[in-house]
Amino acid sequence: MAIMKDIIQSPLLLALVIGGLLYISAFSLVYLKKAYDHCLELGITRKELSNVIKSSLIFSVVPSLSIVVGLFVLIAVLGSVWAWWRLSVIGSLSYETMISSSIAQVLGYASSAEMLESATGRQFGVVMILMSVGMLSGFLILLPLGKKLCKSVDRSAAENGGSTWKNVLSGVFMLVMFSVYIPILLFTDNVQAAVMITGLVIAIGVGVLAKRPGLAWLNNFVMAFSMLGGLISSLAWVRIFG
Repeated sequence: MAIMKDIIQSPLLLALVIGGLLYISAFSLVYLKKAYDHCLELGITRKELSNVIKSSLIFSVVPSLSIVVGLFVLIAVLGSVWAWWRLSVIGSLSYETMISSSIAQVLGYASSAEMLESATGRQFGVVMILMSVGMLSGFLILLPLGKKLCKSVDRSAAENGGSTWKNVLSGVFMLVMFSVYIPILLFTDNVQAAVMITGLVIAIGVGVLAKRPGLAWLNNFVMAFSMLGGLISSLAWVRIFG
């Protein structure tokens, strides 16, 4: 009987992930070409477009650092191939770690790391289905309703003289998301709570430093620094609470 480690290290899963990433890359390039051609039709010069593309590439490097850090964290939970797929396409580190921990507990394992060592192939199939199919609900709702919702929001904003309620709604939604994650981290495990608080302190510290003259560039590294600091601090917290 296949175990979880057999699947996450299998050539078949690696081939499927590479195929999926190539498809998504090709899809992105097709729409980049469409957008590029449309900009030319609008009278934007090739030089201006080239500068925009170059600056976008440069500024996308810094935010990707936090994703790379997240990848190393998730590898310990889901293996390199599946973690690579999740964080390359649609995944979120907070979502992936939370759902994997929840599934591990439901399956009777003390932690995600124990699940990685002992889970069967069928159990890992449950993890893959929940992470993949479960996240499709938002897209399935947006397919028939997304355009109508966007038009309704724009029309409402125009009728109310440029009302900013949609920005408030977006911010409130993020706070609700955090209110779901934070209690799980704080009250289920002392190590997780300590790591979260450490990352929070580092994020606040970097944010304060970024307000000083000449240090605004630190804003681009808040997430990367807080994740790295939390990751490193976890070694100490495991010794203390482990």
